[in-house]
Amino acid sequence: MRGAALALSGDFWRSKSGNFALVLALGVPAILTAVAFATDVSTLMRAKSNLQNALDAANLASSHLGDADVTRNDAFNRYFQANVSNHGELSNAQATLTVDKGVNYVKTKASASADVNLNFAFLFGDEKHISVDAGAVESNNQLEVVLVLDNTGSMAGARITALRQATTSVLDYLEAVKSPTRPVHASLVPFVTAVNVNGPGFDPAWIDMDGQSSTNGVNFEPVDGKRPDHMTLFRELEEDVPVSKRTGWNGTGWKGCVEARPGTLNIADAPPDPSKPDTLFVPYFAPDDPDVAKKPSAAYGNSATGYNNSYLDDTVDSVKLANSKTKLVGKNSEKVAKYPASTNKLITETGSAITIGPNRACPTPIVPLTDDFDKLRQAAAQMTEWNGSGTNVSEGLAWGQRVLSPQPPYTDAAPWKAQGVKKVVMLLTDGENVVYGASGQDTKSDYTSYGYLAGGRFGSNNQTAAARKVDGWTKDVCTQLKNEGVELYTMVLQADTPANRALYSACATDPSDYYAVEDPAKLPNVFKTIANKFSRLQLTN
Repeated sequence: MRGAALALSGDFWRSKSGNFALVLALGVPAILTAVAFATDVSTLMRAKSNLQNALDAANLASSHLGDADVTRNDAFNRYFQANVSNHGELSNAQATLTVDKGVNYVKTKASASADVNLNFAFLFGDEKHISVDAGAVESNNQLEVVLVLDNTGSMAGARITALRQATTSVLDYLEAVKSPTRPVHASLVPFVTAVNVNGPGFDPAWIDMDGQSSTNGVNFEPVDGKRPDHMTLFRELEEDVPVSKRTGWNGTGWKGCVEARPGTLNIADAPPDPSKPDTLFVPYFAPDDPDVAKKPSAAYGNSATGYNNSYLDDTVDSVKLANSKTKLVGKNSEKVAKYPASTNKLITETGSAITIGPNRACPTPIVPLTDDFDKLRQAAAQMTEWNGSGTNVSEGLAWGQRVLSPQPPYTDAAPWKAQGVKKVVMLLTDGENVVYGASGQDTKSDYTSYGYLAGGRFGSNNQTAAARKVDGWTKDVCTQLKNEGVELYTMVLQADTPANRALYSACATDPSDYYAVEDPAKLPNVFKTIANKFSRLQLTN
């Protein structure tokens, strides 16, 4: 019997039929406890996130500068309670708001606490009581926003359409954020190789009218020991045009583009001063190119290697030449037009993207800082692409800087770094800086804001080297703007090349303020994203 009992005992311990049930009985409570504990941890994390979101929403709702204190506190409490009431895990939720209000800003700080309903609250102790903080700031800083926009020939088609739409959308946005306590002014600076200043606010006192600048007339042979000045050339050409058909400023035919100033004045914020002739701006005058291969007058194109701007008959009218005050003659006098042999041979605007004449590739005018958003939208709608000469971003930015400067040529801007004023530049280009055209000719390029490449103002007669020189000027203007406290946002449209990425991410106030846009249709959204970035109410933590 005892042996049998022993045998039975051994069988009992060797038996596995009840082990699962035994383990289950012992393990289920531990598993359930672990699950409940994990749920509590998850609930605690979710509760803190929900409490933070509720506080952020309440803080933003109460951080508007124009609110009265009673309205501000009421909004804070209503938003907070409405948000926490949707979260059953939170109980005894309380929040406080403190306000620092200045003349042109309001800063708010808020804190909130709550108990969290947990399964094992006793295990968490004080950790079941959570707290969060939030801060926000809104400023009614006056905004001065300059849009520096590429209008070169490569912007044709979907790109220029998207640019017009994007510009209009950001102007709508800026108009919406202005208020009696927050002035908002904006400006448009279209550029190609040069910019057009013959728009609102133009003053002839800025312009070298009579050839005093060291660069005025350098592309023409001297007459009686004096170089012909560009404005006189314009006037003389217009003498062959009926009065009713004369165009440009004061009927001179000059559309309004200007050359870059000589030396370091090219990108400087130096006011035009008649006592210092090189500070004045020289009227942009693209000389007549030879009639290549006996093309008829008004032959034009957009060739990388050939002449593109033949707008005068190259035969000479000896009577007119003898009576001429300027003798319109280029440096290659045996090739370039002398004087039109008959009337109506001069074309200064073709109405297409490829222009011929002394105003070749001159875009629509600058609109300086204004709060007349209808005027700005009208100017944006008129922007179009202009072929020839190349892309000079530094020239566009230099004029953007002059628009934002408090000193002439434009004087509508607040002083640099003025308290309560935020200055912003939004730059868009669709390609790298380029000096273009006539590379196989004596001029080595089309006429540009620095004259011909062969003239030496780029420091090289190599187009690639000259373009890199323009890159350097572009970066220098960006640095000047940032040193004056300007926020700078850069965009490239379908042109995110390594060179552009390096240049324009460095130009921007922060690398995150560089935007590479591949789809033109997305450009309006990018413009509005940037505008929201520099004008919105912001959480500070």
